[in-house]
Amino acid sequence: MLLIAVCDDNNTDRNEICTTIETYLHNERISGKVFAYDSAEKLNLAIESKKFRFDIIFLDIIMGGMDGMTYAHLIRKQDKLVKIIFSTNSTEYVYEGYEVNATGYLIKPMNPNKILENFKKAVAQIADIAKDSISITSGGVTQRILINEICYLESRKNQVEIVFGETGQRLAIYTKLDDFEQLHQSKMWIRSHKSYIVNFLHIEQYTSDQFVLRGGAVIPISRTYKNKARECFYTLLHN
Repeated sequence: MLLIAVCDDNNTDRNEICTTIETYLHNERISGKVFAYDSAEKLNLAIESKKFRFDIIFLDIIMGGMDGMTYAHLIRKQDKLVKIIFSTNSTEYVYEGYEVNATGYLIKPMNPNKILENFKKAVAQIADIAKDSISITSGGVTQRILINEICYLESRKNQVEIVFGETGQRLAIYTKLDDFEQLHQSKMWIRSHKSYIVNFLHIEQYTSDQFVLRGGAVIPISRTYKNKARECFYTLLHN
């Protein structure tokens, strides 16, 4: 199910986006739910409660209290994956939007066709990410795992443990981390240590010697992999 947040302090604009998206979901028989917020602060409370992990956020830039662009930067510190679509009266913020990897812009007054155009673009990007998966055999059972579900990989003796982000569950397979990395390549992998590979999508904080992941796991960055890890991180961040 797609979870969509619409954050705009203008009732008319907020309702226009919500109604347009809800009608489209209904007509196309797409499983999804739209949540409306009239301030960035209220949206932030919902996100911090961990009750929701939104796939798409429509975010007004100019609002009372915290403005949308400021809040978008805060969102990106927690979630690299969510698609952000800005709404605004001006095009002056377009270039700043690149810093938070905005999916699109809606210029007011609202146009239903433009709302759907941006929404469909975001859904297509989500579908592309969902296709990025690997096939794993463990205990004689072969299963397909989405890359975005994997938090990090840890090498333990002759095993590689796949650690999942949502549950913290571990799946062990008998192989070496070097062999795993070569066989199951992904643009989201960052090798930080001889014993660890992290998934960029789950990184919450980066320092010179460690990655802090969503959920609290701390993954070391060794001197051997320091330069390569930094290069990969910033390449993915600006991509």
